[in-house]
Amino acid sequence: MNSLIALSLVALTAATPTLPDSASVKRLAVVVGANRAAPGRTPLRFAYQDAHALASVLVDAGQFSSEDIVVLEDPDPSRVLAELDARLARLGAARGEGMLLFYYSGHSDERALYPNGQPLELKALRTRLEDGRAAVRIGILDACQGGSWTRAKGLKAAEPFAVEMPMGLTSEGSVLLASSTGQEASHETDALRGSFFTHHLVAGLRGAADQGADGQVTVGEAFAYARRLTIRDTAMLGEAVQHPSFDMKLRGRQDLPLTQLASAGSAIEVRQQTGPLQVIQLQTGLVVLESPEGQRALRLALPVGSYLVRRKSPEGTFAREVEVKPGQVVTVHEENLELVGAPELATKRFSKPLAATLTTLPAGNHAVSLGVYVSYMGSGPWGRTIDRFEPLLMPTWRVGLTDRLELTALDLPAFGLSSERPRVNLPTLRLAYRLGEAGRFEFVPRVGVQPYTLTPNHWPTFLALRASLDTRWWLSGSSSLHVGLGAAHPIPVHWDTVDPDSTLLTHEGLSVNVGYSITLAETVTLGAGVSVQHRPTRVPDGYVLPPGVDRDQIARGGLQVTLGGTATGFPLVSVHINERWSVTADASVGITSSAVYNSYSAGVLAIF
Repeated sequence: MNSLIALSLVALTAATPTLPDSASVKRLAVVVGANRAAPGRTPLRFAYQDAHALASVLVDAGQFSSEDIVVLEDPDPSRVLAELDARLARLGAARGEGMLLFYYSGHSDERALYPNGQPLELKALRTRLEDGRAAVRIGILDACQGGSWTRAKGLKAAEPFAVEMPMGLTSEGSVLLASSTGQEASHETDALRGSFFTHHLVAGLRGAADQGADGQVTVGEAFAYARRLTIRDTAMLGEAVQHPSFDMKLRGRQDLPLTQLASAGSAIEVRQQTGPLQVIQLQTGLVVLESPEGQRALRLALPVGSYLVRRKSPEGTFAREVEVKPGQVVTVHEENLELVGAPELATKRFSKPLAATLTTLPAGNHAVSLGVYVSYMGSGPWGRTIDRFEPLLMPTWRVGLTDRLELTALDLPAFGLSSERPRVNLPTLRLAYRLGEAGRFEFVPRVGVQPYTLTPNHWPTFLALRASLDTRWWLSGSSSLHVGLGAAHPIPVHWDTVDPDSTLLTHEGLSVNVGYSITLAETVTLGAGVSVQHRPTRVPDGYVLPPGVDRDQIARGGLQVTLGGTATGFPLVSVHINERWSVTADASVGITSSAVYNSYSAGVLAIF
């Protein structure tokens, strides 16, 4: 995210300065995740995950029932307001105290939120958050480009400070949490599959922030925990350090409990001697929470599943695997952790996604590759045998015109390396536009034109017009499935000395490809798949075919099946030396009814 602000406002009416701690308080919530881009913005990747994580902790430890929480993914603004109005009506009709919680993760600016890329005016939201039918209204806004929400310059320990924001409620009693000051950028990350601040805030509410060991987490405790880890993580991984800010104005009390850990149906109790400890969800490999240093006993409300409790120290890594089951509490003593490895495991090499593995280049990035390409043919058409095609030196240049639009120039130009017949080909131009969301699902339409020459060092004999639609399903943060459809049509031109009316023009008319790619430890990317091409041939009336060759069968063309790295758009093997340089190698075999083609290439890729 370019700028991500998380705000939490807890507003209490002047007539109700405190909220009863009884579980009988009616709690309703509307939770919204919005990945789609606001006008002029880039789509987010993890707003849905942030929204579901917040909803999960409300059910597990916040005494919300799942039936009373609605989670919306990129709804229209009218749907958001309608859901809030419906819950306010329910609370107004009910007896006793009521709580309304609203959560939003997505884009915003100084006047509106942007669910589904459409403006939801802050004025309309503020009206709902000031509605007295709910005794307590909680708003949590995790919003990109939201620097104008607060002008707080930072937080001094144990000292209050003023916070200005257009969402400020007129009723007394409010709490404001912000993932950064109004002048800073905030961040989301692949490592957490969410924003730094929201991830740590949820972890704190699950029990990691329980400083008093009283089985409940207050607003102040959750903020202090999230602030410390957000500063640490952005200092190590972000482009700039992110400083969360905080302001509280509550009548009649100094803090407000948000979660009661004893209400969780499943949990881990940690008996810690020194710490800090990390709890890792084994299904995803994510660090779901961390405990601070020092001797403490913590109850951690966690969903059912397998976890690893780990402590990393100069002496090595100590860990223990535990299974959290429904209705059970698992106790883990730090002294019972076992040494599982003295050396540190490899950490992430790069602070941002490796450009060499992206579907299209980010705006302003250039990629230049230079490779040597060689083809062999076991047997040629109509019984001819060709042992070798000449080696080609093939440069390629790509540039990200925007974060979605990419221009590619293939064979720029390609040089034949045969000493007997040196050759220079003309470049192929192609435009690609990426739609969808990186890391989830992408589809990329491509159009291009490729010149072909049948006589070395002459103008093209014909042009191949190409169009394709490639899709990429991300199975994880490092692996993806590729499926594509393509079409090509040759157009003869009269720029060559060879008469196109007496020349066979063979080119794939339609193609389908399926492939899989995976990046291992940010060091090696493997890509492989299968491509099926229909290859019709234009046979001029005056063209003389060898005896026994069926003219109609040649014109209809045949199928060529190709196995190798070309189906994914990535070479078979890419070794990433650093963020800029990679070494590549590719191999493929093409099979037709009359020939077997073997192709090999090796080269280097530079991104700048």
